[in-house]
Parts: sequence; C-alpha cells; structure tokens
Amino acid sequence: MPSDTLSHLLRDNYLISLLRGKRSQLVHRQQLVSLSESKSQTEIVGLLAEGSYGPELSKLQGESSPIDTERAIRLGFARSVRGLISASSADTHDFLLEYRRRFDAYDLAGLVIFKAQDKTWEEYLATRQPLALMKEPELHRLYSIEDLSAIATAAGDRHLVERLKGFSMEDAAGERASLVRDAINGWGEERFYKHIDERLSGPDRENCLPIVGSTIDIANLTIILRSKILSTSGIKDHLIPTHWKLNKRAIDQLLASTDVSQALDSMASHEYYHKFLAGARQKYEESKSLAFIEVALRKHQLRLSTRLFVSFPYSVGIVLAFLVLKENEAKNLAAVLTGVGAGLPADELRSLIAVQD
Repeated sequence: MPSDTLSHLLRDNYLISLLRGKRSQLVHRQQLVSLSESKSQTEIVGLLAEGSYGPELSKLQGESSPIDTERAIRLGFARSVRGLISASSADTHDFLLEYRRRFDAYDLAGLVIFKAQDKTWEEYLATRQPLALMKEPELHRLYSIEDLSAIATAAGDRHLVERLKGFSMEDAAGERASLVRDAINGWGEERFYKHIDERLSGPDRENCLPIVGSTIDIANLTIILRSKILSTSGIKDHLIPTHWKLNKRAIDQLLASTDVSQALDSMASHEYYHKFLAGARQKYEESKSLAFIEVALRKHQLRLSTRLFVSFPYSVGIVLAFLVLKENEAKNLAAVLTGVGAGLPADELRSLIAVQD
C-alpha cells in the first residue's frame, strides 16, 4: 500500500467518514428545481430550516435583501468548512487552510471594487467573505489606502503587484472593474494551485489537479474574453502565468482571436475543453454575457468531484471534492434565494444554477 494512502487511512479515516455523511445531506437536483419554483424567500427559508443552513437562515427577517440572503448562505457554508478544519490534522489541516486562504483574494477584490466606487466601509463589510483569513482591522486599514498598487503591496505579494500593473483605482470603478476583480481572484486561485502542484504528491496531487487546474484555465479564458469585449490591450500582463491544459500556445491563440466568438470557437475545438464548452459561442451570442462559463466550470468540477467519491477515497482529493460540492450548493442556494426575491422566472433562474446533467 502506498505511503500516502496509508497516511490518509490512519490520519483521516474519521474525516473521510464525516465527509461521506455530509455529502448525503447536500441539496440534490430535484430539491433545487423545486426551490426555484417557490413563490417567496420565506417559503424557501421554511423548506431549508431543518438543513445545514438553518441557523443562519432563521435569522432573516421576512423578504430579506439579496445581500442579507447571500450573507446567510455564506455564513452557513463557512461554518461547515470551519468544522472540517477542526476535525482535520497535519497535512490535511494545512490543505484546508490553503483552501480557506483563497477567500482572502475574493475579499480583497471586493474591497477594491467597493472603494473605487466610493461605497462606505460598512457597505463593503456587509458583503465580505466570512471564510477569509484577513482580519477586519487589516481590511479597514487597506480601505483607507487610495492607490491600487499600494493596496496590492500591503495585502499581497510581488505576484499580485505585477498582475495589477497598468490598472488603477479608476479602472476598478468603471467598465474594467470586472478585469481588476478577475486578476485579483486569479492571484488567489494560483496560490492554491501552487500549493497542490508543489506541495502534494501521489494520489493527493493527481486527484486535486484536474479540479484546481481547470479553475486556472477558465480564469484565464474569462480574462481574455472580457478584454475582447472591452477592447482592452496589454491583457497578457494580467493573466495567471501558471497553465494546466491551456498551455502557452493555446493562450496565444486565444489572444490572437479577433473577437469573443472566435475565441469561443477556438476553445470548443480544444482537446480537453471541447465538451466542457460545446455550444459556448451560441450561448454567448444569445445572452451577451459570460455568466454561462462559470456555470459550465462548476458542472465540470461537479463531475470530477463525484467521480472521486466513488473511485479512490483515501486521498486529500476527496476533501477537495466535498468542498467543491458544498461550495456549489451554497452558490446555487444563494442564486435561488436572490432570484426568487427579485421575481425572476423559474426557467431563467435555473440557468444560473449548476447541477449535474
């Protein structure tokens, strides 16, 4: 028996059993469909009251704002992840802390966008990620800094500073805000990818790389597509320099595409991503939005994660697989609650959620 497998058997047997039990409690496809057809947020909260998000949702008052409902779901998700961290040890504990560290980048991206748009500290604080490791006083200090490069230097490292070179706070307030956000989020995803690629080995690395690697590739694809929508030059400087299946040649081909449609056609012929993004050009031309790409990525990662549960359980891969399933559940429930509160038609709302085909 390989030493990595034996290590997980001895160290993480309880955690893996715990994950299998928690997986059986996840909201399944038909439940999500039923929730999307609900008449009100109050009805949904009532249906979810006995589930893992009950403690947070029970604190909502009537038809809550989108910020309040999303916050409640995030808090429930964060509580679940913290429970796993408490139940883990040694390398698995370190892995979970690196997973949690990703949320610092999301927090930082939100901070930059809110500040650039002259929103108050209190408005930002209501939307921050409860899983992020950066403390509130540190975030408050960053909120007082006026220069984007200075914020990147204080909160990140040279890689983040380089990734944001050429961007300003004015960009974060205008039509290029999405690019600034994606560049910061990509920096966070790259740190997690490097931990897996450089620190893990054997089945741990092998099982995790397809999930985190596809995140890196699609993050770069999204940045390139946004740059074409906005006719932004010099976008190569803002890409994640780490590649998985989208190597330098594929990236250069995407950068050379004349527009979004041609870039999506290029991805549709890619040996790994052709099934993933089949029909992507038509979806974009119908919606004029890139939202479908995130949903496609989440569906892809759901398939990878489900396979891990039924194939080789004794690796840290099953921990990441559960986190993918749980994070996707939280995003789906937040979308349903927000969509129902906004009065979106059920069929339109269902296009925003990711469930396995």
